[in-house]
Amino acid sequence: MDVAALAGSLKALAADLPFPAFDTADRHFEAAQSELAEAARESNAEVGLHKLGSARERLDAARTRLAEASEAVDDYLAAIGAGSGPAPAQAAPDRGAPAAAPPLVDPRQWWTDRVNELCDRAGDAEPEKVPPTRLFNDLLKAAGEGNADAYCKRLRDAGPETGVKLPGLAWPLVRSLAAEHLGRNPNASDVPVLRDKCVAKVRALVPGAEPLHVAEALASACTLGAGTGDDAARTAAIGPVLVAAMHRLPRQRPQDAHETTERRPRT
Repeated sequence: MDVAALAGSLKALAADLPFPAFDTADRHFEAAQSELAEAARESNAEVGLHKLGSARERLDAARTRLAEASEAVDDYLAAIGAGSGPAPAQAAPDRGAPAAAPPLVDPRQWWTDRVNELCDRAGDAEPEKVPPTRLFNDLLKAAGEGNADAYCKRLRDAGPETGVKLPGLAWPLVRSLAAEHLGRNPNASDVPVLRDKCVAKVRALVPGAEPLHVAEALASACTLGAGTGDDAARTAAIGPVLVAAMHRLPRQRPQDAHETTERRPRT
């Protein structure tokens, strides 16, 4: 390959570096961060803001490396006497019209689709502005009645802004009910037993919640863990129905637990 052909090829590659794609990705991140910040207000739930911030930092680092690569190409072209700048039209392959930037994700539509998937239901959301406590109580009522259609609809209509606040209301109740059932404060060793007692009732309303997800929710509630992963819709969907399932477990009075301990054989 002669110098002119090499220069043309390098200029074509430099012109094709994906700076616009980085700008588009950063706009998407910024929009998502704004939505999550709004959803996180007055919520104890982990909604991924710190992870999104880390992703933007990595994007900025990648943009810096890309700029360094572009400068290196320019320096090399200057060194071989070919200069820098855009490649001649004939040197670049014909790629047709540039692809349109992907649309921003609509958080409410994502929420609607995800809740439908988790609850194995279908339907469009009828957006309703409702306080988190009222939503939580409505979902508890639907869960107590075993009304899967109402449970899905109420959660779907509430949208992500309110839905992500449900775990902050559910986890203290789950921990309290677990303590009443066990006759003592729960710990990590209790999670498998509690999961087995509750998983069928949870999955009756939220079939998309696997036993592992129920265990993660119980661990988060009972051991004051850091959360149940990145799926905010799944975490929200599990919370109220898990409270309803825990509420049905028999209570053990503290004196019963003491008597059970007293009856254990001494070694």
